[in-house]
Amino acid sequence: MATVADRLGRVGLPMPVAELAARRWDVVVVGGGHNGLTAAAYLARAGRSVLVLEARAQLGGAATLQEPFPGYRISPCAYVVGLLHPLVVGELELGRHGFAVTLLDPSLWCPFDDGTSVALHADTQRTVAQIAAISASDVEGYLRYDALFERIRRALRTPDTWVGDSPAQDDLLRDDPEAREVLLHRSIADVVEEHVRDERLRALLHGQGVIGTWAGPRDPGTAAVHAMHAMGTLHDGRWGYVRGGTGRVSFALADAAVEHGAVLASGVEVAAIEPGVGVRLAGGELVGAGTVVSNADPKRTTALCSSDVPAPWRERVDAWRSTSPVLKINCGLSRLPTFTAAPESGLPHRAMVTITSGIDATQAAFARAEAGEPAPSWAEVYFPSAYDPSVAPPGGHVMSVFAQYVPYTLAEGTWESRREAIGDAALAEVARFAPDVADCVVHREVLGPPDVEARIGLTGGHIFQGDCLPDQMWDRRFAPRTPVPGLYLCGAATHPGGSVIGINGRNAAMAVLADTAP
Repeated sequence: MATVADRLGRVGLPMPVAELAARRWDVVVVGGGHNGLTAAAYLARAGRSVLVLEARAQLGGAATLQEPFPGYRISPCAYVVGLLHPLVVGELELGRHGFAVTLLDPSLWCPFDDGTSVALHADTQRTVAQIAAISASDVEGYLRYDALFERIRRALRTPDTWVGDSPAQDDLLRDDPEAREVLLHRSIADVVEEHVRDERLRALLHGQGVIGTWAGPRDPGTAAVHAMHAMGTLHDGRWGYVRGGTGRVSFALADAAVEHGAVLASGVEVAAIEPGVGVRLAGGELVGAGTVVSNADPKRTTALCSSDVPAPWRERVDAWRSTSPVLKINCGLSRLPTFTAAPESGLPHRAMVTITSGIDATQAAFARAEAGEPAPSWAEVYFPSAYDPSVAPPGGHVMSVFAQYVPYTLAEGTWESRREAIGDAALAEVARFAPDVADCVVHREVLGPPDVEARIGLTGGHIFQGDCLPDQMWDRRFAPRTPVPGLYLCGAATHPGGSVIGINGRNAAMAVLADTAP
């Protein structure tokens, strides 16, 4: 029997819709993103009858796998994995379902306008040598910077504050005032500038505090964004490529869910959630279930609720910030581009390549985006095919560009009329350091925030279902339980936050099981 992975998540209907509606389910999961599939797998493993309904033809949400160009397999929104929870990997035996990671080394590589560059390696001594070659006087400061975020990671993940209910922000890191200030208040620019003096090193480091965030590096709270992305425990904070593409995470979760008895259906749109009753499909059919778990973001979930929801909840949802600053460009390449600052030809393509002109330039780009003008001048560039040739045709390569900042609504023109020109502007920034990059591109797709919203169903096109700044994190993020009876959330807007994590889905499943125990 073909697995979900074999079908690239295109599961279709397991039976006619009338038959799905004729059954009474313990749980219906709305949305087949990776967290919804995680919740389904755990609930089915516990013996509950579970139906997953995905409106799109393909499972995976923002962590899926597509072939927009012949022979090129692209993960269009989520490119790398580093925060996926080991509990989910182990308990659901994802390795047995095809999940495997190739770790990046170096993790980051950044070229500079003066022709120099720096790489951050898994081997600390190699990294120290890179830092020393740029600015010997900054080695000690860089090591203190790195140790600070490692201290935060260890304090918050041992014991693991991501599992179950979030601790109160007021209780976090009380015995470490420096780390607490970084986690809850400081900007990434302040923290970086406090530790290193060389502007090139500052350029390298600051972007990790604004990834996917509608804020500039000098804005308060952005240091927390880097703290979160440095908090992985699957490989001690390191990041990597999922073999075969990031969507394989979701497909492995889907196969685990099926193995435990969950029923998955794609191409089935939920038109309304009727709490305590079930869900109403776009065709009018009622699928009965006592519990609904929504993988949709809070705004979409609330809009689906057919009955009145409490006013305080609606006010909280309305105030939730989910404006994406991100432009995504997915490319099929005829060959890898040449970076002129590279000390060795293959090194850049093994790393996440940082494209930047420095902290102030990034802050200025954000200000332009706030005014409605696209300014995709900071970017991370990924070459998964440098590690995994299976995602490209023989001799070809895949390049993905994650660029900031762009607004959802343009002050002049529309995304339809300006999309390709905005994509050109982002690639022009890459071309500052890899002049032949445009010559390598044989296929490309450009996705602005409205495109991601339309394709994936994420409000504002925000792949984290909302900014991961301190006022939307920890106990300020959504919990799985909602004040609407029988309705739970499991998506990236819930604790511990956005990325390919999976523990959000596990937390939701555990809440359902605790609340509905026989």
